[in-house]
Amino acid sequence: MAVVMEGPTQFYEEIEPFCRWRRTEDVDIVELHLPPGLKKEHLKIQINNNGILTITGCCPVDQTKSIKFRKETKVAKNCRRNEIRAKFSKGVLYVTMPKTSPLVVAPSVASKGNTSGTQDRKADNDTSNIAKCASEFHSKVGFLRQRLWRKTVVEGVAAVVVVAAAVVGTVKAYQYFMASPV
Repeated sequence: MAVVMEGPTQFYEEIEPFCRWRRTEDVDIVELHLPPGLKKEHLKIQINNNGILTITGCCPVDQTKSIKFRKETKVAKNCRRNEIRAKFSKGVLYVTMPKTSPLVVAPSVASKGNTSGTQDRKADNDTSNIAKCASEFHSKVGFLRQRLWRKTVVEGVAAVVVVAAAVVGTVKAYQYFMASPV
């Protein structure tokens, strides 16, 4: 989450909305959970010639601050791009991407020690879907790791301060008892 200043009095807070994928053989659905106050008019959805789906949004919070986000993902090769639909309901954006019918590939019979040079198209799609999921997972893990690291550093500094205070207190108590006549 970053705050960016644009212009003399306008600030943008960049957010990373929660995103969930649902995949079937017929359709891919992206659910983007957006912050309160964001309306349909604040959203923009585009797909380029390379198959990159871009979802952006910007919503004013007050007179000087706005929330901004950008989500990009590569759509499946067998996605029917002209039939992609989006629905915004109760703070969740649903982007539905229908797929063409999966091609049925006849299983190849390979002799012992001989492998077929053909690849299963479903395996290619599964691989690209796994790559997309892995990319999204690493993005979220990186964000969480960064937040956790900051929290860990603060807790670590606090622990060092407490231990230092305990050591100083123990040393002072030891000096007091050693200096007092018995």
